[in-house]
Amino acid sequence: MQEDLREIAARFLPVSPGELNVLPIESGLINRTFLVQTRAGERYVLQRVNHHVFPNPDAIAANVEHVNARLAESGYPLERVHFFKTQTGAYHHYDPEGWPWRLVSHVPDSATYDKARTPERAREGARAFSLFYRHLNVGSGSLPLTPAIPDFINFRKRIADYRAALQERRNYATQNSKPNTQNWLPERRKRAAALIALVQPHLDLPEKWIEWQEAGLFPMRVIHADPKISNVLFHETRHTARAVIDLDTVMPGTLLYDFGDMARSYANTTAEDDASEPAPFSPELYRATREGFLSQLSDVLEPIELENLDYSAQVVVLIQCLRFLTDYLQGDVYYRVVRQEQNLERAVNQFRLLGGMRASSILWHKKSGAQTPG
Repeated sequence: MQEDLREIAARFLPVSPGELNVLPIESGLINRTFLVQTRAGERYVLQRVNHHVFPNPDAIAANVEHVNARLAESGYPLERVHFFKTQTGAYHHYDPEGWPWRLVSHVPDSATYDKARTPERAREGARAFSLFYRHLNVGSGSLPLTPAIPDFINFRKRIADYRAALQERRNYATQNSKPNTQNWLPERRKRAAALIALVQPHLDLPEKWIEWQEAGLFPMRVIHADPKISNVLFHETRHTARAVIDLDTVMPGTLLYDFGDMARSYANTTAEDDASEPAPFSPELYRATREGFLSQLSDVLEPIELENLDYSAQVVVLIQCLRFLTDYLQGDVYYRVVRQEQNLERAVNQFRLLGGMRASSILWHKKSGAQTPG
């Protein structure tokens, strides 16, 4: 029997379930998110953590505590979100089905956006993350963080997982439907055949990245690891950044990954699952994102980072294409879907984004007289 959402929220608050109103927030591909409002007008964010993706939610809570402490001591100018504890002192409540739930602070007068859309918004969102990185990575030593998802930025493994998915005889059932033949190979592999053929010549793109990473040439820093535009809260009228949110994936890593994922999110002119647009890349949005990212970090980043921003963006987009395609071939076991072909559509979108990104990058570098990175 499913537990009432108001009852779950009330486990964190000194109110009865009848005093709460809970509404869904339709965003995010991993966790389920809801807005909680009390009769007094107080607001909170309730989330069901996907324990298949995040098997140790308490480690996430500990990471967030460490991050917030560092931000507080460093004079970080943006707001910080925090977790509430249940009335028994736990960060999570587990429902009868075993799902962990948490309650997160709400930032008033704020708004989120699924797309950057304008250079000004792209620049401001990237600047918010740039501030976040600077205050976490300058001085005070390293943070004791536990990676929530092991091998998250192990691109050799991502490629190996993709190749393994191509060899599977049939897929797992989707998390949103009963097993059926539409979720099995070779049916899905046939439907993805055109994209698979297009992706194949690009599988060597990450080789230099993997070589540098395994040689320890990338400076290890604290990264967000999911710096999409919807993880920045903007002031709803002034449109300035107010907070960086969703710290589930904060971990040690290379800032090149975060820049690449930021560019992937901000410079895409369409929805992530829109496979109808042949050229969804905006050079103007990309340049604004780059400017915002460097605004607080130009004196922090080392030459290998500064010289490979464009290359890292291309690599991260390709890897995300492979992740969506892998999940499609495996039966949609990782990303939440609402229709059968959604992960394939996401993969197509990313591949087309990569095409636009590579063409524009080559053009920019020819104009500047520099060599194309990667």
